[in-house]
Amino acid sequence: MSSGGWNVDLSPFLPELLFVGGFLVLVVLNLIFRRRRGTASAIAGVIILAAVAVSAALGDEKIGLYLFGSVVQDGVTVFFRLFFCGAAAISLGLLLFSFPEDGEPFLLVLAGVLGMFLLAGAGDLVTLFVALEVVSIPSYVLAGYRRRDVRSAEAALKYVLYGAFSSGIMLFGLSIFYGVTGETSLQGIAIALSGGTGQEAALLVATILVLAGIGYKIAMVPMHFWCPDVYEGSPTAVTAFLSVLPKAAGFAALFRLMSIFVPVRTWFGVDAVLLFTLASALTMTFGNLGAIWQNSLKRLLAYSSIAHAGYILMAFAVLASDPSRELYRDATTAILFYLVVYLFMNLGAFFIVDFVERRKGGETIEHFRGLGRTDVIPALLLAVFLFSLTGLPPLAGFVGKFLLFAALVEAKMFALVIIGIANTVVSLYYYVRVIREMYLQDPVPELETDSVSHVKMKGLAVVLALATVVPTLVLGIWWGPLAVWIGARIW
Repeated sequence: MSSGGWNVDLSPFLPELLFVGGFLVLVVLNLIFRRRRGTASAIAGVIILAAVAVSAALGDEKIGLYLFGSVVQDGVTVFFRLFFCGAAAISLGLLLFSFPEDGEPFLLVLAGVLGMFLLAGAGDLVTLFVALEVVSIPSYVLAGYRRRDVRSAEAALKYVLYGAFSSGIMLFGLSIFYGVTGETSLQGIAIALSGGTGQEAALLVATILVLAGIGYKIAMVPMHFWCPDVYEGSPTAVTAFLSVLPKAAGFAALFRLMSIFVPVRTWFGVDAVLLFTLASALTMTFGNLGAIWQNSLKRLLAYSSIAHAGYILMAFAVLASDPSRELYRDATTAILFYLVVYLFMNLGAFFIVDFVERRKGGETIEHFRGLGRTDVIPALLLAVFLFSLTGLPPLAGFVGKFLLFAALVEAKMFALVIIGIANTVVSLYYYVRVIREMYLQDPVPELETDSVSHVKMKGLAVVLALATVVPTLVLGIWWGPLAVWIGARIW
């Protein structure tokens, strides 16, 4: 059924409806049952996510605008639904080590995932902003969930304050787009801008403000300053969640916003291509240089995540250049493929950091000394994840970077290619430093841990290890089917 040219058929949103129904049932069950709520919530959450993923994968992809143009349904929406389901399922498993008795952290993660679904399909400014806040608010609560921990409380306070600031400036930028074009739908704004408005200066200011607001979500320089402190202060399992899901949601929002960034005309030589090129170069360079000096693995991975945001922004610079259809497909495929490999290698690295923190009472470089002798498998896994984050073959991270650089070469953005390769070389130094400590130094004494809970979680640890390391290895040598599937989702 359609109304006024907009499709109001709800059948394409069966995954979202299924997710909301399952989430509400889970909330009620959390109010009824008081013991082992964390374990029950994690199991139920994974079942809900699996059902939603199957529904999204097997459902009919009815392309178009729905709900009066506020929601877009296309192949990219389907991709992000599956991506968020997989990433959230692994995150729930990681949270189970820290919160086996609490149901609230699992509900907060699932609430955030609902916002991510909406964000991936946002078709107008209002939906996009509301969805972004639905993603952000549960993240703020999760960062400060251990309220008696001073570091966790500080992390949450910084996260909320910086988040409120970035939301404000982003809202200001969105209001300028609305003021100039008189439209709130992204499609309507893009059409209005394509004909020229004579307001290039105002539109470039709006682009910078909106890019800054999204930049906060993806930890883009100069909106990155919250990232290391929040990552370090939050519980490690929560940090793993923050490092992948809200960041990917930010990239989903940025992907939707490209339709209004690209038509903005050049003003005194400044346009969206220059903005994305500068943002990418500064973000990956600052992230990698910052990581060199870190002693905490959580802070090191925080700066690493900033650098990886810069790598992904390279492909957005290609999209901003208003490329041909073939180049658009290659750049989009590179972005989506890199998000998938980043999901596995980054969550896997945080999984081992969480393991070491429990075994040895901390997560500084010193706590990883001799890990290759005391815990052979975790050390080997961490080495695989760090080499993949560097981008070395034959691991998934190498293929991800290769696709990004290939899109840049095709777009003839050679300066950005050189900066990206130089940054990859720099990153090798601080990743290898951790591996050197694990294999070439004597081990540090371990703390006594709860052996009972350790044994009970052993099966889950094996599942999480396989869920992260197998894709990291397989996608490095057999990446074609995933790249082809992603390419088929892009029209």
